[in-house]
Formats: sequence, C-alpha cells, structure tokens
Amino acid sequence: MNGNLYGIGEFAELTRLSIKALRHYDEHGLLAPAHVDPVTSYRRYSPDQIARATLIGDLRRMNVPLAVVAEILRAAPEDALAIYQEWWVREERHHSGRRGIGRYVTARLRREGQPPMEITTRTVPRRKLAVIGRELFQPELEQFIMSGFHSLFGWAERHPGLRDVTTTAEWPTYVVFYGPVTPDQSAYVEVCIVIDGPAEPEGAIVLKVEEEHEEAYTDVTRAGLEFPDILAAYDAVAMWVTQHGAPHPDMPSREVYVADVIQAGMDEIVASVAFPYLPRAAAE
Repeated sequence: MNGNLYGIGEFAELTRLSIKALRHYDEHGLLAPAHVDPVTSYRRYSPDQIARATLIGDLRRMNVPLAVVAEILRAAPEDALAIYQEWWVREERHHSGRRGIGRYVTARLRREGQPPMEITTRTVPRRKLAVIGRELFQPELEQFIMSGFHSLFGWAERHPGLRDVTTTAEWPTYVVFYGPVTPDQSAYVEVCIVIDGPAEPEGAIVLKVEEEHEEAYTDVTRAGLEFPDILAAYDAVAMWVTQHGAPHPDMPSREVYVADVIQAGMDEIVASVAFPYLPRAAAE
C-alpha cells in the first residue's frame, strides 16, 4: 500500500475482483480509482472504496446489468434496496417462465412417437362480441383475464337478455391473443363474451362482430390449461393449420371457454385452443 492507498493488485485481492474487472468498472463509471498517477497511469484505491467494490462484484455475480448496478449505486440506501428488489422480482418471473418452458420441452421430447393430439374443425357462426382489450406482459395476464370477465359479466347482468350469465358451449367466452405474451414481450389481449341483441358500449367495453369462419381446435381440460401444458395444444393446432390451410389473417388464435373453470374438475374439458383458419382451397 502507498500511503493510505492500495495498488490495483492489492485492491483486487481485498475485494475478490480481478484487475480486468476493476478497469472495466472504471470505464463504465462505477468505480473510479481514488488516484491515477499522471506519469505512470498506476491506479490506486482508498480503503473506503472496498465496500462499494465488493457490492458491485456481488451484484455482477448475480448478473445484475451494469445499468441497474449504476442506478443502485446512485440511489439513497432505501431507494437502492427497492431498485434491487424490483430487478429481482423481474428475474424471478423470467426464471419461472424458463423453468416452465423447460418442463414443456422435456414433456414434448418424451411424447415424440406418441399419438398426436386430436384436432377438430368447426364452422363458427357470425357472432357479436363484447370485448375488453389491453396490451400486457405475462405477469399481468391472469389478473387481467379475471377482472375483464368480471366486468363483462357484470355489464351483461345489468342488460338482461344479452346472454346467459354462465359460460357454456352455447354461450362461450374467449381470450384472444394478438401475439406471444411473455415476461419480456407484451401483446394485445382481448377478453370477450358472446352476446345477442342490441347493446351499447360502456367504459372499457367495446362491441364488435366476428364474421362466420372456419376454426381448427383441440379440447383442453382444466389441468391442460396450466402453463406450460397449454403450449402443447397451441403447437398442435398451429401445426395442423399449416398442413391444411393458412391462419385467418384477421382473426388471431384464442382460448374458447365452454365451462366455468373455477367450478370444473381438473379432468373436465373446459375450453379449446382454437385457430381461425382458411382451408387450403380458400387460402390458395
């Protein structure tokens, strides 16, 4: 040590960081040396920089991005903790999604050679829908679906005669996905109920009409709705559509519910994963 300062090698040993890492953190404005010799360019660090250096090292060992590390270092202690916890929650969601996908890939590989899912087609009549839509990420999805259906059924109850107040095959409900919804990627999602009769929009509820179309689908039990199991249904129907036609350009994939999921048994069919599609003759 020179006076009250440590050379970069000594400081690296004290903080469990490499010399390369210390230079890297300096370049990114996270940990500048206390003194740089103007002639030799030797870097020297003070004892009161040890705590900052070890904190940076620990955060980086957890793969906290440099930008988040910088934000934590700039913040007051109570704010720094909140910033770190917010990052950690995002990471937990991300890893939870990866673990789910990992289980699905494992199950998919085990199913190779087994009979494929049964895919059926149906003609869906022209239907009038009441809809609530929002752009969202996967962690928001379940709450949005539940609150959306609660609002839609409350609206329907205030307007008797529009539909049954339960979900059945005759009076289905939809969740329509306009793109993949993941922890890192948002997409527009709609919750919809089928209605019949004159009605007026209210608040976030809008009305629209879907024209008659062909639909390929596979039935799903309550257990099969769980992520990542439901991915197998989406993959199977999507593959069937590519082999027999083309996805409908104006109607995204959806989950069509035909029973009350909360009240159903785990082995009871409660929904179908459906893809509106153009049969091959119509698609060509």
